[in-house]
Amino acid sequence: MVDIPLGRADYDRRVAKEARIQTRNRFFEQNPVLNDQQTALISRPGMKRYLYVGDGPIRAVYSQPGDFNEALFVVSGTEWYRVDTDGTVTLLIGGLNPSGSPSMAATGTIGDGVNATPEYLFMADGRDLYLYMENSYAIGTVSGTPANGYTITLGTIHYQFTNASVDAGTPDGSAAHPWLVALGANAAAAWTNFGNAVSATGIGGTDYSTALAANPDAQKIATGATAVTVRANTAGAIGDITSTSTGANIAWTNATLTGGGTPQVTQVEMPNDVGAISVGYIASYVVVIPAQVTDFNGRFYWIEPGETTVDPLDFATAERAPDPVFAVVVFGDQFWLPGSNTTEVWYFTGNIDAPVQRLQGVAFDRGTWEGTAIQVKESMIIVDSDGGVFQIAGGLNRISNPSIEERIRKAIAYQSFRNML
Repeated sequence: MVDIPLGRADYDRRVAKEARIQTRNRFFEQNPVLNDQQTALISRPGMKRYLYVGDGPIRAVYSQPGDFNEALFVVSGTEWYRVDTDGTVTLLIGGLNPSGSPSMAATGTIGDGVNATPEYLFMADGRDLYLYMENSYAIGTVSGTPANGYTITLGTIHYQFTNASVDAGTPDGSAAHPWLVALGANAAAAWTNFGNAVSATGIGGTDYSTALAANPDAQKIATGATAVTVRANTAGAIGDITSTSTGANIAWTNATLTGGGTPQVTQVEMPNDVGAISVGYIASYVVVIPAQVTDFNGRFYWIEPGETTVDPLDFATAERAPDPVFAVVVFGDQFWLPGSNTTEVWYFTGNIDAPVQRLQGVAFDRGTWEGTAIQVKESMIIVDSDGGVFQIAGGLNRISNPSIEERIRKAIAYQSFRNML
C-alpha cells in the first residue's frame, strides 16, 4: 500500500527554503485502514455567517450567561454593539480606540427591590474604560467657574464655595448651614474639592467641612477642569433627584439628574487619567489593568463590589519582576497577570485591610505578546515574544511547532512596523 504522508498542521520553513504544506480547514483523526500511518485529514464543514455587525473588523466578542438577557457584545472597528438573542443589533457607542485588544467583564445583580445593584458591563478599549448599564443611574453635570458664596444643591444636601475657613459657623449640609467647600487656587481645584465633597473622598477640614459626610443620594463619577459629573446612588427613574445651583457662572445640565432607568454608556474616570487595557471579573470585584506607562508598570486596580468608580487607592503591583502587565485572565477564584517577561497569580483574600495577595510559589518566567493571553477551559494560552505558543495548566507546555512560530513572528514584525508608522 502506498504510504501518503499527511501533516497534522501547516508546515513552513522558509529558512531552509522548504516547500510550504497547507492543511487549512482540516482536522486530524486516526484512520486504521488508510495508510501505514493510520491517519486522515478530514475536511471541516463550511460555516455560515450569522449576521453583520458594524463595518468590522470584529475585534472582541463577549457574553456572560445570566446577564443582560444572554446578549452578545461586540466591538466592530471603532464601535461597540449589543446583539440580542433575536438578532437585533444595537449601537452602544462609537469613537473607540482603533488599536489594541478590547476587553470586557460583566457583573451580576446584587440584592433585590429598588435598592438592588443592577448588572454592569465594563469595557476597556486600550485607551478608556466604559460602563454599560441596561437599568442605568441618573446622571448630571455641573460646570462653570465657581466663586465665593455660590451654592449647589444635590438631592437633599446643600454645598457652598468659600474662600475662608471651611468650618466657619456650624455647617451641616442644610439650606441654612450648607457644607463649605474650599475654592482653592483656581476653578479646577474648586471642582476637585466639590467632587470630593460629594463622595467624601477628600481631606476634611481642608477641602471641605470637617464634619461632612458622603451625599446619601448621589456620588461623583468624573471631575474635570471646569465641571463635575455625578450619578444617583439608586438605579432607575427613582434616581432623578434634584440638582440646582445659585451663581451666575455655574449651572447644571438639568434641574434634576436624568436618564435613570434607560440603557446608557458612560466613561469611567481612571486615576491620573491613565488608560485602561484589560478588565476581569472575580469574587464580585472588577480588576482593571491600566496602560503600562512610567510609574504604572505592573500595577492593577480593583473596583469594589457594586461600585462603578475606580478608587485611586485600590491598587497593587505585580511583585515578581518590574515588567509591564498586559492583561488580567480569571481562573476560578484566582486571576493571572501575564506580563512581558513573567506571569503572576493573585487572588482576593476576603480581608478588607489586605484584599489582594499574590499566590506564593506560583509564577512563570515566560512573558507574553500583548493581547494574546486567553483562557481556554482550565488553562491559559499565551504567545511569547519569540512567537512560541504555550499552554499554562499546572505547568508550562509548548503547543506550537516551528511553522506556526515563523508565521507568528512574521505577524509580530508586521504589527511592530505598522505601529511605527
